[in-house]
Amino acid sequence: MKLNTESSLPLYLQLKQNIKDGIQNGQFLPGSKLPNESDLCEIYGISRITVRRAISELADEGFLERKQGKGTFVKRSKMARELINVNGFTDFSKQLGKNPSKKTIVCEEAKADKEIAESLQIPAGSPVLKLCRVMYIDHEPFLIDLAHYSLERFPNLLERIHEHTSSYQVLENIYNIDIKNSTSKKVITAIQANHEDSEHLDCEIGDTLFNIYKTVYDQDQVPIHTSNFKVPASLVAFTITT
Repeated sequence: MKLNTESSLPLYLQLKQNIKDGIQNGQFLPGSKLPNESDLCEIYGISRITVRRAISELADEGFLERKQGKGTFVKRSKMARELINVNGFTDFSKQLGKNPSKKTIVCEEAKADKEIAESLQIPAGSPVLKLCRVMYIDHEPFLIDLAHYSLERFPNLLERIHEHTSSYQVLENIYNIDIKNSTSKKVITAIQANHEDSEHLDCEIGDTLFNIYKTVYDQDQVPIHTSNFKVPASLVAFTITT
């Protein structure tokens, strides 16, 4: 796949266009890793300087992103999410035509601390389900979700939450919670990814994350659960309808 050395178009621009074409035709999928510099030099028969200039400009233009110690990847496009939408992650993904999956990090009974107790309107020290999961879209990490549910309101929930089951479907089908008529309160801040975040989300330490703390209420304004999730700011654009 050599470039045309007799063309008036500089070699780095030819390489840029080849990579762009590869992204558009599906040769390089969003989130996929590009060949390293040495391989690109060999594939296209060009110098490392030429490769670096093409890659650098594609990164500046938002087509690629560099991850220290990992390589260069095709940048994933942002997904807009309506802030007032309280649908679960599974429904959200399917509405986008994407394939959702989840990995459970923590699923255990715990005692509600003061903040969780206030949010769930239960006494401090009450039993809660602590559920921390990494959520994936098309097999790429999208967010970390740390949720808490009152085990007094939802007895045996610990046994009914499974790796690939929508928690909202469990609430609807087993506990008769009307999720469609629920409401939520959200507090959104920006934080920097720590080491654990970077491992789970495949991002760099220090990358900007949206940190969203959410409490969901039923039609009687009784809390259903709290959820604290982190998502890279590069992956999502939140919208507000007024």
